[in-house]
Amino acid sequence: MGKRGPASKTIWSRKNDYGVGLYISANHIYNISGWSSRNAQFFNLFSENPGIFETSQIPPANGNITLGNTLIADFPLMHFDISPNATNTTILPSEDFYLGVIDNQRIEQGPLPQYPTLVQTAASLQMYDADNRTKAIQTWATPVAGEKAIAVGYPQDNGNYPNGAVAYGKILSDTEAADIIQKLKAAGDAEGEVPYNPDVEFFVEAQGIAGMSGGGAFNSEGQLLGIMVRASDKEKAPKIIRVVKVVYIKSRMVEFYNGLPETSKSKVKPFISGEL
Repeated sequence: MGKRGPASKTIWSRKNDYGVGLYISANHIYNISGWSSRNAQFFNLFSENPGIFETSQIPPANGNITLGNTLIADFPLMHFDISPNATNTTILPSEDFYLGVIDNQRIEQGPLPQYPTLVQTAASLQMYDADNRTKAIQTWATPVAGEKAIAVGYPQDNGNYPNGAVAYGKILSDTEAADIIQKLKAAGDAEGEVPYNPDVEFFVEAQGIAGMSGGGAFNSEGQLLGIMVRASDKEKAPKIIRVVKVVYIKSRMVEFYNGLPETSKSKVKPFISGEL
């Protein structure tokens, strides 16, 4: 897990040609207007440098939960089609995710903005992953209704949550999720106006906190189930977190990759090869 801007990002995999971190975060965190096109696009990280240091952090490689002042290089890699009328607050879960890359470039936060060089691929990302979940044969899984999920992210409220927050709750069935939508609508919660899409998302029966978007939801085996994108917030509304399924994100990634010309594939594949 890591921070990205005002919210979170989830390192999905280090199974690629370079062992760098392939991460997932939400488009509304990146800021939709920051993309040069609403059409699906990728960055050629061998020649383009969209990288940042500011606001990008992951826990130290020694496992300490305190982030400190160390920033780590963050490079957006690809996003998928975004509807012309979508905004950071109205974008649907089916479009609210993108992929990025983290390498080993680190600096200490200073008074002025600093920027990384081109992505560095000579060494695998050094990060705390004691069980090598990001290198496992199966880094992700499909959510199972009735099982519990652990959702982890970095709330904007640094005072109460300086080291991130954890939500724990039951994965709702599609029928339960559809029923919850009606209860959310009755309670006047904005999530009641967003249709539930079982092909794209699942609900965790737990309370989310602003800033946890982009953070991951995991099963008991530590496999990534998806990333958080929205949550209910009305006091009397049911507490739910909307999670975009990794299986859906992967399908969009593979579809986009397969539609690229061969010259473009060669620029993208090294960073996603282990999850194709």
